[in-house]
Amino acid sequence: MSYSGGGGGGYDQRGGYGDQRRGYDDPNRPSSSGSGGGYGGYGQQQQQGYDQGRGQQQQGYDQRGGQQQGYDQRGGQQQGYDQRGGQYGHDARGGGGGDYSSRSSGYDDYRRGGYGGSSSGGGHGYDSGRGGDYGHSSGGYGGGGGSSYDDRSGGGSYSSGVAGYGASSGASSGGVAVVTVEEAVQAMGEAARGTMTALADMAAVMRTARADTADGTTEAAREKSEVTGLQVAATAGTEGEQAALQTAGMLPAVAAVATTADMAAAEMTAGTELAAIEAEMIADMEAAAVQEETVVAVTVIAAAGVETVDMAAETVTEGPGAGAISGSGYEQIGQPIADPRIQDEWTGRAGVREVRADDADLQQEVQICRRPGIAQRGKTTQLNINYFGISLDSAPPEIFKYHVNVERSPDLQADSKYGPSGADQKDDSMGDEPKQEGKDVKDVEMAEPSADAPPKREARPERPLPRSLVRNVINAALRQYETEFNGIRVVHDGMAALYSPAMLPWNAKDFADINPDSNGAPAPPQQPPAGGDGAPRRGFRGPRTFIVKMKLVETISTSSLTDYYANPDTNVMPVLQALDVVARHLGAQRLIAVGRNFFTMKKTHTLKGGKELCWGYHQAIRLADHKLLMNVDQAATVFYSPGPLMQLAMAALRARGPDEVRDLSERDMKSLARALRKIEVVPTHRKDRKRAIFGVSAQPASLTMVDIKGENMSVATYFSRKYNMQLRYPNLPLVNVGSKRPGKENWLPIEVCEVAPGQRCANINDLDTAEIIRQTSQPPRNRQENIMEQVRQAGFENDPFLAAFGIKVDQRLVSTEAHVIDAPDVQYHNVSERPAGGQWSLNSKRFVEGVPVRNWGVIVAANVNERDVRSFVTKLADLGDQRGLPFEEKNPMLIHQDQHRGAQVEELMKMCHQELEHRNAGPPQFLLVILPAKNSPVYGDVKRMSDTVLGLPSQCIASQNLPRANPQFCANVCLKINMKLKGKNAVLRDELPLISSAPTIIIGADVEHPRSGMGGRPSIAAVVASMDRYSAQYAARVAAQKASSDIQQLPNMLRELFLAYYENTQRKPEHVVYYRDGVSEDQMFDILQTEMRALRKAFKMISDDYNPPVTFVVVNKRHHLRAFPVNARDADRKGNVMPGTVIDTGVVNPHRFDFFLYGHSGIQGTTVPAHYTVLHDENKMSAEDIQRLTYHLGYTFSRCTRSVSFVTPVYYAHLAAARARFFLNDGSDGASTVGSYNSNASNFEFAEVHSNVLNRMFYT
Repeated sequence: MSYSGGGGGGYDQRGGYGDQRRGYDDPNRPSSSGSGGGYGGYGQQQQQGYDQGRGQQQQGYDQRGGQQQGYDQRGGQQQGYDQRGGQYGHDARGGGGGDYSSRSSGYDDYRRGGYGGSSSGGGHGYDSGRGGDYGHSSGGYGGGGGSSYDDRSGGGSYSSGVAGYGASSGASSGGVAVVTVEEAVQAMGEAARGTMTALADMAAVMRTARADTADGTTEAAREKSEVTGLQVAATAGTEGEQAALQTAGMLPAVAAVATTADMAAAEMTAGTELAAIEAEMIADMEAAAVQEETVVAVTVIAAAGVETVDMAAETVTEGPGAGAISGSGYEQIGQPIADPRIQDEWTGRAGVREVRADDADLQQEVQICRRPGIAQRGKTTQLNINYFGISLDSAPPEIFKYHVNVERSPDLQADSKYGPSGADQKDDSMGDEPKQEGKDVKDVEMAEPSADAPPKREARPERPLPRSLVRNVINAALRQYETEFNGIRVVHDGMAALYSPAMLPWNAKDFADINPDSNGAPAPPQQPPAGGDGAPRRGFRGPRTFIVKMKLVETISTSSLTDYYANPDTNVMPVLQALDVVARHLGAQRLIAVGRNFFTMKKTHTLKGGKELCWGYHQAIRLADHKLLMNVDQAATVFYSPGPLMQLAMAALRARGPDEVRDLSERDMKSLARALRKIEVVPTHRKDRKRAIFGVSAQPASLTMVDIKGENMSVATYFSRKYNMQLRYPNLPLVNVGSKRPGKENWLPIEVCEVAPGQRCANINDLDTAEIIRQTSQPPRNRQENIMEQVRQAGFENDPFLAAFGIKVDQRLVSTEAHVIDAPDVQYHNVSERPAGGQWSLNSKRFVEGVPVRNWGVIVAANVNERDVRSFVTKLADLGDQRGLPFEEKNPMLIHQDQHRGAQVEELMKMCHQELEHRNAGPPQFLLVILPAKNSPVYGDVKRMSDTVLGLPSQCIASQNLPRANPQFCANVCLKINMKLKGKNAVLRDELPLISSAPTIIIGADVEHPRSGMGGRPSIAAVVASMDRYSAQYAARVAAQKASSDIQQLPNMLRELFLAYYENTQRKPEHVVYYRDGVSEDQMFDILQTEMRALRKAFKMISDDYNPPVTFVVVNKRHHLRAFPVNARDADRKGNVMPGTVIDTGVVNPHRFDFFLYGHSGIQGTTVPAHYTVLHDENKMSAEDIQRLTYHLGYTFSRCTRSVSFVTPVYYAHLAAARARFFLNDGSDGASTVGSYNSNASNFEFAEVHSNVLNRMFYT
């Protein structure tokens, strides 16, 4: 049977079926001559047709909201409305039925057949995508006169090997029309000619379409910003077709479509690499919209003759839907607990059981589990990895380690700000005049004081020498005393360890008078210059000199590496550390070393505000299966540009120039202080060494008073008298380059300070991040070539230090076999779908459990008119009805800020909430809040009020998205609303290990630390846990705590989550799977011990006999493994590794149970896999089961229609932690004290999550 839409009907690949709408052609039913309604694109694009979702007759109604005859939103005139500007019957993404721009023949891509394979033409539409194929007996093509073709169903689809053809009169004939192959060929030729003649116009339409798509997608991902901690503007789409999509971090707001590993490539400072932008930053959000945008772009490229790979051509299977799914899913598994005592324990009525700290069960050490075996192979693929083999065939049998201690020479100790082990950076910048009195000057510090700061003491604690100075001093000692080392090449780590391939002539030795500023000669004695009275001038010290002490502390056997493969308990860390220092030594001498990265200032890209992006490479030695490997990856970071400090100051104040700066507020002063903190500057008004900035003055130079020999004068006056210098900008504050101690400050005007070269920048703003991503994001092929070039430039083959230790580095990438896990079927109410390339469409699908919306309100906190708001509300409600989120209340209460002049958004929310409570429509469900902009600070106020005070979920929309909100945008909003109302969007059709067979709780945990420059702020810990069999709903607990890698209130948080699980399922969890993020390799053992004890304590806090088996998995995205498919057929269309690919051989730990998993398909750049390490497994899961569970959970992320880059519960923990950061500093307004824990984090108040939303997904 073949259906053909009647004239004018067009619907795309995901559209409805021909027999579901008016204008169908069915041989068993009477013909219909109306302009057949195709359910095109997303929604109700009807031409006097039938809307299957709403059942309404409409004239020229488009899903974008216009009711009109012959009107195009884009300016084109036509009969019947087209979403993108074509003649009526034009598909939202494909070719035009009727014609476009008054051409007699509609255009369509003769190669792809419009969006998703659908096609229609003014003469004849042709599809070569799947349904119809030129010269194939089963091919079909869409009818003329506006009838449409879809390879899945609808007009022109073939049946029984016969091509279907819709009548060109625009009315279906009531039967199946059959054509010959010759007719089909002729029709295809006509369609192709129409395609080419209209190509230019089509490209213009597609550009407009992409602009709309970008506008519509950004808001639905705005809360993605809660994960990253930085604002990023990312580009998405295909080559040559970019749509700017922004995302924000700690600041409220905005959207991200984007990204993949390459965003991880740009490494940020302050201990957090740009990889920590999560580099994925997370794009995994607006995927459906991006998918459609990409298909459109590929269509245009294909029509122009450019060779492309069609992602949409992958097989996508559909199956039956799940129908409505309510409850937890465990109703048919086991029986509810009947024992009253156990019920009391699990409902919390029995209270919290006291658990002694010395409980024997809590003292047991937990062993790290070993790999149970290699996962069974299905489909395999060969990958090149950015690892390089290391040979130790010529290595010495022993490496000798010496401890190094650097001290300032004794005659300068007393005058040093660092004490015996510190370096002197103190000098009197104002010459020999006395300091200003502390009472006259207020120092604005950058870091807020900690609550547990130690009391001030007379004797200052010793501070360690700066690492850069220590490295220079050691290098100077090796030069000055070269003969003492008998020609043996030694290496050092720039801190306290020196390694030698042979025993040195001495076991311990002190090297005195080391001058780091010389080229190897000892520092000559100098007499201090005379002051004004003939006596030596105060403050003069002469050259800096140091003492370097070396002592043999350890002999390391290189054979321990071989022993480790046979005995995993062998300690190999000493030899690995030694070899890593050897491999890095030459790079550290030639380049700027930042952690494990090396950078050069020769290759830079200028950023705004006195900063520059520098490229380099990452290098580390890794232990793999019976071999050592060198990991080399591209890296980038930001340095301060050498030059005037004024550039940085103006950027921090967001001023175009110093003349604009007047009357700085306290917030401005703090922003300036944070931006300049610890930057080293060199004064220009006199010869001086570089010195660090500790703060800024509260008053400008013209008002900051100092006491100079009994005379009180301003700093501006002092500079005029002392240096005959009239300050150009006396209106600016001063910088303190002396000490933070009161009375010990040394103040310099900003205009006399130059930024010293080679300083890494820790404060990266949103615009910097956006530019970094644009500059560093690279396709996989380019990244692989750059890595190979970095290896060549590193010169490992000619490195004399590697040769001295007998180390050789292969110049070829390591190759390994990986296997690919099949994607699960994603099940909706009415249909299930097998995702292609990690993504699927929401079109024509209904949520498996949509919550009826009966009582909701709208807050308008932006300058928009009520008509636009009402129009958007109507679109949202209509789309919700179609997707299975029934909006029973379509005329919600609306409160506009214009009606309440001067009222803050919190007051408007309170008013709306009170009104909703008095309605006879059930309890208030949620508030829709219209924000003034994507990055508005109002966002944080809204979330703090809704989540901690009102206990009412909120959904924010940026005002600029209202007028052009398309169905995809509305669908993304509905996804989030439904989850906040405790609905279920979709579930997995495939059974999951553990979860499907027995009550199992899946936990995700993370600790989010404040960004650099936000000193004093607490860390935020977040733990989420699944609440049903489908892992569709998660509850969260959040806590503010002092900076720590472990979660300090974990037992209490876990207990509450376990009780919430029981409340929702009426079952005790029989299995626990615990995913933990934010743990480095050296922390794994300690975190495993601490948090397994916390889990066991939580069990005992509920019941003494409750002890389910636990699988403990650590997740890490901050690594530098990059993989590249050997065969192009195994890559996605960007050249990246396909989703579901698992690397568990060749480059993984030889004993630990770890694997790398590609959870998603990258939109931009080179995709980064997540690294999973199973530390403990009491559930005895096989390798394939834990890998499949982890990968399939990535398809349960509720906010988009694509798999995400790492396991969903950890993703939710990121979101919850980022949301909770908005709860700091607001303990007022009666916030609930339920659900989070304040561990004496600092002076910051932490507002607790309200009990009404505690077990809801308020953070989505």
